[in-house]
Amino acid sequence: MSPDPTPDPATGWLALPRCRVGGQLLPLVLLHPRFGIAIQGGPPDAVALLRQRLERARFPAIFPGHLPVVRIAPGQPPEAGFGPKARLDLPGGDAWLTCARRVLERDAPQGEVVPIPSRRRRHRRTRRLAIAAGLAALLIGGVTFSVLEAVPAQSTLVTAPP
Repeated sequence: MSPDPTPDPATGWLALPRCRVGGQLLPLVLLHPRFGIAIQGGPPDAVALLRQRLERARFPAIFPGHLPVVRIAPGQPPEAGFGPKARLDLPGGDAWLTCARRVLERDAPQGEVVPIPSRRRRHRRTRRLAIAAGLAALLIGGVTFSVLEAVPAQSTLVTAPP
C-alpha cells in the first residue's frame, strides 16, 4: 500500500492499492465520500470479504446505515458500478472514509472475535489479595506485640553499695 493515499482532486476517489482482506489480495479499493466503496478486480467474493472485514472492525456500529460496496472490472470507471438505488446513507458526513481507510490498511485479526476479560475483575482480585495480606500482617504484628508485653522486663541496672 502507498504510505499516504490522498483523494484524486479531479475525481474525489481515494485509491488503496493491494489491500489484504480475509486472506485475499484486492488489487485496488477505491473510496468516494458520495458513492461508497468500489473494488477493482480481485476474487469474486471480494464484496463479501470486505463487508466481513468492516464487521470485524465494528464499522456498522460506528456508522449505522447503508454503505454501497461494489465490485467493478479492471479499467471500468468506478461510478459505473453504482446504480441509482445504491445510495450512501451514513451519518457523520465523510468521516466514514477515514475509518474505512484505516480498517482496510491494516490486516484483520483472523478467527472469531473473543471477548477480553474485564480489567475490573483482575483489579478486584488484586485488591482482595492486598486486603488479606494487610489483615494477616496486622494479626501477626498484634500477636507479636502481645507476646513481647507478656514477658516481664528485666532491669539491667546495678545499684551501688551504700
